[in-house]
Amino acid sequence: MKIRFVFILWAILYSSICISQTDSGKSCHSFFIEPEILAGKIAPNYEPYPPSSAKETFVLDFGESNIDNKPWSRYYNHPDAGISVAFSQLGNPSVFGNELDVMPFITFNTTRRLKNTWYFKIGIGASFFTKHFDSVSNPEDNAIGSTVTWNFKLFIYRSLWVTKNFNFRLCGGYCHSSDGHTALPNLGLNSALIGISAQFNRHPADPDFLYPEKPVEKTPDEYFIQLRTGFGMHARGSPFGPYDGPIYGVGSAAISGGIIFNKHVKVRAGFTYRDYGKLMDYTGQPYSTWQSSNIIFSLGCEFLVGHFGLDIEGGINLYKPFYHHFYEDYEGSTTSTFYYLKSIFPMRLGLNYYFINPAKNTRFNIFMGADIDANFGQADFSELNLGYSIRL
Repeated sequence: MKIRFVFILWAILYSSICISQTDSGKSCHSFFIEPEILAGKIAPNYEPYPPSSAKETFVLDFGESNIDNKPWSRYYNHPDAGISVAFSQLGNPSVFGNELDVMPFITFNTTRRLKNTWYFKIGIGASFFTKHFDSVSNPEDNAIGSTVTWNFKLFIYRSLWVTKNFNFRLCGGYCHSSDGHTALPNLGLNSALIGISAQFNRHPADPDFLYPEKPVEKTPDEYFIQLRTGFGMHARGSPFGPYDGPIYGVGSAAISGGIIFNKHVKVRAGFTYRDYGKLMDYTGQPYSTWQSSNIIFSLGCEFLVGHFGLDIEGGINLYKPFYHHFYEDYEGSTTSTFYYLKSIFPMRLGLNYYFINPAKNTRFNIFMGADIDANFGQADFSELNLGYSIRL
């Protein structure tokens, strides 16, 4: 109730400030603050899973709305971008505690107008939990195994009421928190939420503003080769544990080549080699380097936004000999459909930062990034990367 009261009071005061502004303008690019109130439910993805009542979330976004002064913003139809801070009561304070999220986000407008339109928001960041699994003090929390985790958000918005300084929207979507298999147990925390948001823009804009149609740009395709090396951490076990098992380093090296479309979308194909370190087999003996290796044929797509890139990758495991025994030891029967899917299809999702803005078309560029790697959607390890991109 205190959170709701503070939100309502703050909204009234801020809207009063906005209304007092009398300047008019045709530009709809502006700094904004957007509070949201959300409610929903944590969705159990395994059994057993800790029970919970309704999840309540308060979000505060800071960013720029309808960005129109950069090449990438025009390409992506003038999105919103910024930083989101969220506080959640998870419906079972004795087990889950509370959650604090911090993440960068980007919101895409599906039309050229501000009124009567749909938006899609994507965010990747970090979560902080006041409670997590502890074998003595909190043995029931098999969802979250560490204080800090990854956080992913995918939301849809519908504008309901738009004025010169104000955009009131209905919203709903999906949130996921996971430590990327660096600590066990780690079932993850998945939530479905709905709510309302109110975007307050610093500078007034015509609510009937309509962006001109994006001209068709005949940008020649560019070819590139990319090298990447990474180091990750992997806790050996299933999502349920063991909670006191060893943690192994995972080294990666990848080479790929591809095409840059319209200067903003990188599509690539290549090969990745991983060394899972001194994993132990089912007899307790360490695997050799070759037995603990993994070779992948990978396909990736990266969406460039200024210095940043949202990197999505899938592929096919060409060689991963230890996974059969690993699955038998910790997951279950190797005749199940899930085993075949997890043993064949690796996935990777992360963010990259380029030291030189890719839009400048430099021939050589260095990037660093962080990602979460998975076996068909189930977290495998978390990784830091360093890479080198060469335009041909």
